[in-house]
Amino acid sequence: MRRGCQWTLVLLLLSGCSGAPGGSSSPAAGGAGTPATPAAPAMLESMQPAAARAFLAAHPDALVLDVRDPEEWDDDLGHIEGARQIPLPQLSARMAEIAAWKYRPVVVLCRVGVRSQQAAELLIASGYQQVIHLEGGMEAWRKSEGSAAGR
Repeated sequence: MRRGCQWTLVLLLLSGCSGAPGGSSSPAAGGAGTPATPAAPAMLESMQPAAARAFLAAHPDALVLDVRDPEEWDDDLGHIEGARQIPLPQLSARMAEIAAWKYRPVVVLCRVGVRSQQAAELLIASGYQQVIHLEGGMEAWRKSEGSAAGR
């Protein structure tokens, strides 16, 4: 019987006890009300407008995050219906507003793709798991649609 206790101890040690409650020492493991972190590391993905349209149609819960300045929101390019606007210079300070999408898809765009690339990298660095950069921004989005539909 003593031998059985030794094996139990060995198995417990080999099972990865970390000393932390719940058996995980990772801060990303989450606390009360925090969803479990996906097993795969977060990666930044880029999409052309046609692929992004298909993705958004298949993922209606995705956040479309427009990081252009306020005066660009209703300019000649307009904006994507349902998008949320947070200008890039304000994104770090306003991250709490989009915290619900930390583990859900976020499609990031700007006018031509430069600011949105920076914003997407900031989101990834902040732990967002499903970040998609819209290549070419609103200019490419409008050119690809061939009409003013979706404004």
